Amino acid sequence: MHPKLMNNQFSWPTVGLWAIVIATTVLIATPLTLALQAPKPDTLSGLPWWTAQINLQAQQNKNQTYAACLFGDSISSGLGQTLGTNNVNFGTGGLSTVSLRTQLEILKKAKISCDQAIIAIGTNDAMYVISDTQFMINLRDSINLVRSMGAKQITLIPAFYSTLAASKNPLAAGPLERVDEINRLMEQVAQEQELPIVSEGLEQLYKGNELRGDVTFDGVHLNNAGKAIYRDFLKRLLPD
Repeated sequence: MHPKLMNNQFSWPTVGLWAIVIATTVLIATPLTLALQAPKPDTLSGLPWWTAQINLQAQQNKNQTYAACLFGDSISSGLGQTLGTNNVNFGTGGLSTVSLRTQLEILKKAKISCDQAIIAIGTNDAMYVISDTQFMINLRDSINLVRSMGAKQITLIPAFYSTLAASKNPLAAGPLERVDEINRLMEQVAQEQELPIVSEGLEQLYKGNELRGDVTFDGVHLNNAGKAIYRDFLKRLLPD
């Protein structure tokens, strides 16, 4: 889930170029296309446009206290601000535990408080290059940060699966096996931090450990039907 594609920040010619690259990668496995496909680390925190986006979030919500805050990637951000009164969605395209930690540090400096926090992360960690140890460190740090923002209740949501086809395209999603690994690591952190990791209700999105084709428009992100399932799932966890 390329962050700039998620935020529609490419011009049409650039989008066309990426489409050609992706198509070429599928058809001809040259060293160049394999290099383009190679997984990369999450570098969002060092990109000025991304930092400006998060600073804008902080400015718009400065000194605010919310009943609940949702933190996640583009799958969560796709829901918009539709989660009820005094609940805020800080979901941001391209986010992994690396950039989540930076986002939380910026939001904390803006004195934003959350009585409850839901962290839906890991989908992009499965696509980016990150060690198991660093993923767990980042997740622990993120939990500590939301606690320092006032969260008395914290819930973890497992990484989302993509369709099988999307999982085979490194520019679209992480391999399904890596999503499994990320979720096992998340379970370890949840146990040691004595936090719930909740997925009951999300199984409606999947066929086994693959995203159903009828709930997505690109194999990764949710269409209206998928968003309705995810929104209903979250609303069972959020205050009215």
